[in-house]
Amino acid sequence: MSPLFTLILYVILAVATVALMAILPLILAPWKPMIKKKVLFECGQTPLPWREEAFPYEYFPYLIIYIAYAVVGVVVFISSMMLVEMPYIADRILIVFGSLTIGAFFIGLQLRELKQKITPQPQRD
Repeated sequence: MSPLFTLILYVILAVATVALMAILPLILAPWKPMIKKKVLFECGQTPLPWREEAFPYEYFPYLIIYIAYAVVGVVVFISSMMLVEMPYIADRILIVFGSLTIGAFFIGLQLRELKQKITPQPQRD
């Protein structure tokens, strides 16, 4: 396969995936709105008694993960095109991707300790 054909195929599959993800909810969604979907959950209501405080949820760590995997996806795409023309470098590419995988597992284990929200610490005298 030529690199141009591979790129065109990649773009077509990407556009088809986005179109499928946009059309599929319209097909699978219920036609009649259900009452359960319209019931409010703690939206202007008294919070549930067992809930004492809101959980601070920040998207910054997940944004970093997305950017990292987007870069890895581009590297994998470029590497797959290189493997077609130079199959003898497959062992080097596998070592690089193995290292990236081990690094991703290590970072995944560290996510629990990552602070979700920066709060000012009280000053000690």
